Amino acid sequence: MITRLRILGFGIALLAFAGCGGGGGGGGGDPVVTPPPSEDVTITSANAVAVASDVYISIGDAASLGDFGAGGLIGAAGPASPTLSKSAATLATKSGITGSAETGSLIAAVFGPEQSPCAVSGSVTVSGDIQDPQTLSSGDTITLRFNNCDDGDGQVVNGSLTMTIDTVSGDLNTQFFALGVTLRFQSLSVLELGETTLVNGSVSMLVDSTDYPVTVASLSSPSLSVTSGGQTATLSNYDTTVTVDESSQPPAFSLTSSGRVDLPAQGGAVTYTVRAPFTGFGDSDPDAGVLFIRGANNASITLTVQSATQLQLEMDYDGNGSVDETVVLTWVEFET
Repeated sequence: MITRLRILGFGIALLAFAGCGGGGGGGGGDPVVTPPPSEDVTITSANAVAVASDVYISIGDAASLGDFGAGGLIGAAGPASPTLSKSAATLATKSGITGSAETGSLIAAVFGPEQSPCAVSGSVTVSGDIQDPQTLSSGDTITLRFNNCDDGDGQVVNGSLTMTIDTVSGDLNTQFFALGVTLRFQSLSVLELGETTLVNGSVSMLVDSTDYPVTVASLSSPSLSVTSGGQTATLSNYDTTVTVDESSQPPAFSLTSSGRVDLPAQGGAVTYTVRAPFTGFGDSDPDAGVLFIRGANNASITLTVQSATQLQLEMDYDGNGSVDETVVLTWVEFET
């Protein structure tokens, strides 16, 4: 399994903006319903590693969803990115919203609703409400509805994604700006290599590149559900901040996050906090960071990154504050 945090070195890379075109139409989505809270997971020696791995991957999945706004709308994902991130970088191109890096086009001239065939099979319908055809403005909406859209890139996309522009500041014709976007996913699925990733819920995101080459993406959500590999994780009341510094090559990344994750495969939910940021470079695994996870009866897991190849898990099964078991794993073992 490719670590979800590897996307951070790629996903916030921004393209320069150029001229835009747009017009009427409409978009939107149904209200996002927050599911009732689940009981806390009982952490045991039998499930501790799986719980920690699922939480870690869920954090990375949520962070990579920023690509639907940062990579999918105004940037690009890298070739080593996981399914969600790679598809994010192509969704806007599939819909006709973005052009190539050479043209710098942001919004297509026709804003429908306009249905267009995908290259191999299926279709995508684009609609939106843009106040100023020359730029993005607060309140603008863009909706993409995919119907078995296959462009021959190994992905088949279904479902819908609505993007609402919340705030805009700075100069969109340069890399120095801040853009707030709310993304609403309604049964948005991406099929790749026989595996389907399904997303439901909403994410509010602020991408700030006013200090470029340092870009900061802040994401928050009351409820977001991601199903991948036959397993579903639902994050609630979470906040994640990703910082990417492109002054180094490969780019340096840092991630902090907190929230609650419902893990049905593990029989309940846990709360988590990244106590020390996950940091690293490019497509490597993190080389530093501390993740604290709490389950039922104050039982806990502390994940400490020892290097870009190894991590340590310390488990407190009875919740008395003492370590009951320590496990050292490679990243490959942890993510498999």
